[in-house]
Amino acid sequence: MNVRKRQIGLFLSQFRFNMKIRNVVLVGICVLIMFSCGSGVIQNFEGIEIQSDPRVDRIDLRIYLLDRNGTPLIWNQSILSPNVGMSTISEADFTTNVKVYSIRNGVKHRKVYDGRLIDLRWSQELHRLDRLLTAEIPRVFIEEDPERDTHLGVIVVEIQTDKQGPFSDDLERTAIYKY
Repeated sequence: MNVRKRQIGLFLSQFRFNMKIRNVVLVGICVLIMFSCGSGVIQNFEGIEIQSDPRVDRIDLRIYLLDRNGTPLIWNQSILSPNVGMSTISEADFTTNVKVYSIRNGVKHRKVYDGRLIDLRWSQELHRLDRLLTAEIPRVFIEEDPERDTHLGVIVVEIQTDKQGPFSDDLERTAIYKY
């Protein structure tokens, strides 16, 4: 009978140990889920700055991600980087809108394009660590404004993710028409 009691006691202690392990695993899964809920957020992302490079058939845009002080964010290897680890943010997760205006008498005149950015993608400039998105606006999308008095215009870009934004920036007096 004593052997039977020991076997039952051993079985119960093993059962309790398995229950403790199961509880630890469940808590670990809950913590992992809690941290993954924060994914899709770029740390310190609080604004954008745009720059343009006019090309023959398009306007190339560089969109710098900024912190609250206007300093460009840099790439790093932490899990909070936009395309490293759990916080991976795809270009498809960004919602973009761009408005292009012509200029007449030195002021914004007529909206000649209102749509989304084309070919949005992560990029990096040579010898720099700035977080940067690039995109383009094909010139065929930009309507001709016969009342304009210059080839320059104003570009207003708005960008956001499901969890951050919207952020916008204006680029004034940039070449939107071929000259």
